[in-house]
Amino acid sequence: MKRFGLILALLLVLFSLVLMVAIYFDFINVSFAVEAYRLHHWSAILGSFYVAVITPFFAVLKRSKPESLRALFRIHVFGNLIVFLLVSVHFAGQISRSLEHYPDLGSGVGLYGAMSLLVVTGFFLRFGLVAGGSRKFLRVIHVLAVASFYLVIVYHALHGFGII
Repeated sequence: MKRFGLILALLLVLFSLVLMVAIYFDFINVSFAVEAYRLHHWSAILGSFYVAVITPFFAVLKRSKPESLRALFRIHVFGNLIVFLLVSVHFAGQISRSLEHYPDLGSGVGLYGAMSLLVVTGFFLRFGLVAGGSRKFLRVIHVLAVASFYLVIVYHALHGFGII
C-alpha cells in the first residue's frame, strides 16, 4: 500500500509540473476573472486556506488521536499535494503574465520555494526514503520550512490584498 501511495504522490507532483508548463506556455488559460479575482488567485486562496486550517488541525489530532495516525497521514500528504497543485497553478499564472503586467515575485518565490522544500522533505520522510540521522535532519528542515511557509504566506497574502 505504501508503494501505491508513493506512485500516486509522484503522479500528483508530475501532474502539477505538467500543468505549470501548460499554463506558462498558454496552452491553458487561468487568468480569467471569477468575481473579484482571477482563477489562479482563487486556487492559491483555496490552497492557502486549506493549509492554514488543516495543518494545525493535523498537528493537534496526531498527538491527541495517535490510533488514527495512518489515516491522518494520508489526508496530510495527499491534501497538501493537492494544495501544491493549486499553488503551482497560481505561481504559473503569475510567471506567465506579460512583461507590462508582470508581478513582483519576491515573497511569492520564497513561498513557492518553502512549499517545494516541504514537498521534497515530506516525500523523503513519509515514504521512508532516508533513515537514521538523515531522517532526523530532514524532520528539522521540514518543521523549519513549515515555519517559514507560515511567516511568508501571511506577508504574501497581506501584500497581495494591498493591506501592506
